[in-house]
Amino acid sequence: MALRAMNLDSSDDSLEPCGEIKTCPVCEGRMELVYDRHHQKVCVCVDCHSGLTVPATAWKIARLKQQAQRTKA
Repeated sequence: MALRAMNLDSSDDSLEPCGEIKTCPVCEGRMELVYDRHHQKVCVCVDCHSGLTVPATAWKIARLKQQAQRTKA
């Protein structure tokens, strides 16, 4: 399976490539999407270079929970 590197335009504020993961859990730096595979997203901190791999199923579960909260409100 080939990986495709992401080239994100930082001027587009609407892009939230790492979803809810905005800051690094280690140093609180900015997280940046480096790979977007069919089954996972890989985000890396621009400061300390710590990586975080999130499976696609986790993004789906998070989206379903957010939709459920909206319908309850």
